[in-house]
Amino acid sequence: IDLEQKFFPLLNGGNMFHVWLGDASPDPEALYKLTKRITTKSNIGYYAYTKDLTICSDCGKVTSPIFEQCPYCGSNKVEWWSRVTGYYQAVSGWNQGKKQELMDRYRTGM
Repeated sequence: IDLEQKFFPLLNGGNMFHVWLGDASPDPEALYKLTKRITTKSNIGYYAYTKDLTICSDCGKVTSPIFEQCPYCGSNKVEWWSRVTGYYQAVSGWNQGKKQELMDRYRTGM
């Protein structure tokens, strides 16, 4: 937050602060405190919390984070979804560079 907030007043748009969530069920109180810090004690104007999702084609369950196989039914027919910029989409449609970025992201535990 301290590093990125310095740039928001310099930019006219197209900037977003991403908080990549590593936990399947983040602590609500921790999310509230972080949201309050971002909105009241920083210059960040646009931000998003992002959970990586696994969607099973066989049983239809949606889980988090990313799994190679469904933790409910064991199927390998899973689709990963995450935020590439400002919106969620299927990872299968991403180019190789964006897929690597997904794997390299620092995820925050709450």
